Amino acid sequence: MLAAEFPNLSIELVPVPRSFSLAEREADIAIMVGRPGTGRLRVRRLTDYTLGLYASSGYLTRAGMPGEIDDLLHHDLVGYVDDLIYSPELNYAVEVLPGWRSRIGLATAVGQIEAVAAGAGIGILHDFMVAGRNDLVPILTNIRIKRAYWTAWHENLRTARRVQAVANFLQHVVWENRELFSETRQPG
Repeated sequence: MLAAEFPNLSIELVPVPRSFSLAEREADIAIMVGRPGTGRLRVRRLTDYTLGLYASSGYLTRAGMPGEIDDLLHHDLVGYVDDLIYSPELNYAVEVLPGWRSRIGLATAVGQIEAVAAGAGIGILHDFMVAGRNDLVPILTNIRIKRAYWTAWHENLRTARRVQAVANFLQHVVWENRELFSETRQPG
């Protein structure tokens, strides 16, 4: 455990959908969706991950199984709140289906998973987050979206032991769980 190995390290996790300024020291290290393009940052690819379409068995019993992508236009769709999409990397619904209109919009991936599991409709969910969940059914499994998480920190912190410790810890945890992020893993 990171805290046991570095007892003087203060860890604050802030899982909010907004950008932090590493230059202004709002955070020492950030995990970002997509590679940051500007700034005096050190970046490291943390992992690639995939997303797929899922629904609950209850929803599919009620609404039917879509056979092709255009069938989604006749289903209840679950996705992000458009005005709260803070990164272009999160706007993947239009990649799956131009004209995607979420009937239910939620600001977090966890919220979307729970709404889909409760039978609210079909959503594009992170495969690693739904691994092992029997309450979600993968649909149209030929449709996959690939993204990457990156760790980033200001270049002035490149030699800071605390930042390197956290970056290395994150890399190690992802490596230990690499099967969750594998593209060859079966969805669901």
